[in-house]
Amino acid sequence: MTNVSKVKVFGVGLSRTGTVSLTAALRRLGYRAKHYPHLLQVIEMAARFDALTDIPVIVYMEALDRLYPDARFVLTVRNEEAWIASLTRHYSEKPISHIADWKLWTRWAVYGMNEFEEAHFRQAQMEHRARVRALFKGRPGKLLILDVCGGEGYEKLCPFLGVPVASDPFPMKNKSKHLQSVDDI
Repeated sequence: MTNVSKVKVFGVGLSRTGTVSLTAALRRLGYRAKHYPHLLQVIEMAARFDALTDIPVIVYMEALDRLYPDARFVLTVRNEEAWIASLTRHYSEKPISHIADWKLWTRWAVYGMNEFEEAHFRQAQMEHRARVRALFKGRPGKLLILDVCGGEGYEKLCPFLGVPVASDPFPMKNKSKHLQSVDDI
């Protein structure tokens, strides 16, 4: 699809909630989408791309909302237990000494720590969801909560963006055998 809205799209889901899949879906819909932009280049990248996704975007969420008042925001969510299991695997894959400083700064800005600690991340998730809901409260049409990992896709995303529903399957990137639906958001 190439006939897309010029409205900016910002994915503000936490790590391991389907942000790579959302990026791939936006690209299939014709958006120039960037996944995980450099923390210090988010505002610059927002001017150059139609869509940005993943945790660096979260750091600038309020600023992006002010800069692009017509923008749409997508909060990707995931069943908490499946999310914790995925984070456990993700954080164990690469020693912290092998992670770029700017990525560590991003983790710190979003989670308040660089290492994975289950209880802390559960709290961070709850606070993040509350922050996003509060920012968009009373502004219908600005926020879509999308459970990509639970099987939601184009049928929710496309109407939210005002584009025709794509007929191809929604892309599932970084898919885990442990994907589950969100029970209560």
